[in-house]
Amino acid sequence: MEYARPSPDWISAAPFWRSIDGDVRTVVYDVPMVLGCDPFRGAELSGWASHDRLGPAASHPPELLSEIQSRFGDLEMPHESYGPSSTEELIQLRDILLHNTRTSAEVALRVLEQPWDLGIVVFSALHRGGHRLFDRSSIEGENPGAHGSEFDGALRDLYVACDQAVGRLVDAAPDATVIVFSLHGMMANTCRVDLLDEMLARVLRGPEADLPRPGAFRRLGEAIPLGWRRYLTARIPTRFRDRLMTLWTEGGTDWTKTEAFTLRADLGGYIRINLAGREAHGIVPREGLDELCERIAEGLISFRDATTGEPLVEQVHRRDDLFEDGPCSDLLPDLVVRWKDSSARIHEAIVSDRFGRIERATPGRIPNGRSGNHRGEGLILVRGEGFPAGARLDNRAHILDLAPTVLALLNAKTTAPLSGRPIPLPVETR
Repeated sequence: MEYARPSPDWISAAPFWRSIDGDVRTVVYDVPMVLGCDPFRGAELSGWASHDRLGPAASHPPELLSEIQSRFGDLEMPHESYGPSSTEELIQLRDILLHNTRTSAEVALRVLEQPWDLGIVVFSALHRGGHRLFDRSSIEGENPGAHGSEFDGALRDLYVACDQAVGRLVDAAPDATVIVFSLHGMMANTCRVDLLDEMLARVLRGPEADLPRPGAFRRLGEAIPLGWRRYLTARIPTRFRDRLMTLWTEGGTDWTKTEAFTLRADLGGYIRINLAGREAHGIVPREGLDELCERIAEGLISFRDATTGEPLVEQVHRRDDLFEDGPCSDLLPDLVVRWKDSSARIHEAIVSDRFGRIERATPGRIPNGRSGNHRGEGLILVRGEGFPAGARLDNRAHILDLAPTVLALLNAKTTAPLSGRPIPLPVETR
């Protein structure tokens, strides 16, 4: 019911490369969602140019960070501002991301100068670029201005730069087995979470239900122009920003009358039941959980676009349908809303025969300014012994299979618990 910034104690498992048995030497550059660097047999630089910088840059050994900073300076990954941006700002972002990609290649080549058996390099600029440069709906206003055509090629420019950077790494390791992969893809943003709070309120309390009146802090903040708010929030300490986000989002909520609430999300929709005995102010008895989840799912699926009639929701999943039971299960959402696989920016209003009409606050526009968002399908390309040119890998491969595949190629093991399986060698040729 409040914001908390991720910290190392949130993550129960260490990255698999830190616990590989034997004499495997590993070098790692900028893997995302890694907090800090612990000693292991190898070298690692984290938090250098990540899209989500959860903590300060770190390295093992510690002197590696100082050397990289002295040689290459600090890479800039701007804080992602909420809302659409001007064309000029997005072109400036493209230039920063191009610089980061090219410099990342230089840094990675430097790190790979030492002896290694396994090298892991991530180009994080593609992540930010896919969100903000996917199409013109990231641009503020209706007219992209003089730089519109330049913006249209910005994401392609970034992919070309990354392709060239990968080529440099491949050329530097001519005898290595090389795996180029993306854990997910990018597509037009399908996320409708800006509508989910009001959809849920209607389902729970009927077609006349209104959202709770925002707290005084939010009402004051909304009186300040968006540009000023961006400027101010970018310049206050992180711990205060997180506290302000809690006040902004949850201020005015009466938990004694709230059966369910949404969790902040930027892709699927996440809903948590205010369950008695679990939540701090829980009111829903456990024996009523199933009925309430079914009622919410049925109601959400009834909403559609007011103009086209297209449904918004593909499916609403119960947590237990998606995840095996585990020690952290109670921290997960109770319901996961999977949106229709279509652009979310088209909606000006949505309707339900049972719950009425909801006008969008930003008609025809996704309010967070992200024109692109994640899609489930990634890619994998492999070059090396046992992988003949033109052969195809098993298309059932999953991201959880990457680490077991790497270990199998190295004939190595790790003490980290892994759920995947080695990807079989190619069995089909084009």
